[in-house]
Amino acid sequence: MFQRIITVFFFSIFSFQIALAQETQSQFSPQVQQAKDQIQLTFNTLFQSDDENPNIKVDPTLKQLLSQNNEEKAKEYIDQQQNLFLEQMNRYIKQGDLSASVALLEFALFSQDSALKEQIDIKPIQKLSNQKDAYASYLLAQYYSSTEQYIPLLEKAGQQGSVAAQMTLADEYGFRLPVEQQDAKKAEFWANKAKQNLGETAYTEQKCALANCDLEEFEMVDFSKIPQQ
Repeated sequence: MFQRIITVFFFSIFSFQIALAQETQSQFSPQVQQAKDQIQLTFNTLFQSDDENPNIKVDPTLKQLLSQNNEEKAKEYIDQQQNLFLEQMNRYIKQGDLSASVALLEFALFSQDSALKEQIDIKPIQKLSNQKDAYASYLLAQYYSSTEQYIPLLEKAGQQGSVAAQMTLADEYGFRLPVEQQDAKKAEFWANKAKQNLGETAYTEQKCALANCDLEEFEMVDFSKIPQQ
């Protein structure tokens, strides 16, 4: 079976899909959006199961390789698709397409590629952030590892309307930050912001996508305890 490749991609694609579900993204240029749509087909194909919506678009080449359990060819094809996407983004960046920088950082973050992340020139993304591009601000916050840089940018994104940032801030102030930095009022403030944007039902659904919901309580998933196959 193809479980090992799926395991490798699980965290990156899961995060990618959650972000897409709850976020109004930047206005990507047509050429960047086309490249993003193509790599999204790869993601869709990797995580499509037999009982899922048959209307979800997939990559027919990869789907055939997966159905044949051809692990070597499938991995080779996935690598080719990723490399093509990276080549396209770098070319568009050189052409002055700011949205390509956002797409490249998005890919680096959600594929957890720290080497790629460090190579990205973030100035175009900072420019978009200063132009009130909420998604650019949200991704820019994820770029930094220090709380001193991360939280202010996340709050900037939240104020600009990023639901992903608002939900993240609610969790950060609620339980993720060190105890001395946690703030119940701020956690409630950002949770309410997200609820205003999503609606109560959709907010709960998004929370449940990241946690086990039981009797309206949230038990955070410990992914380290998930058996690897």
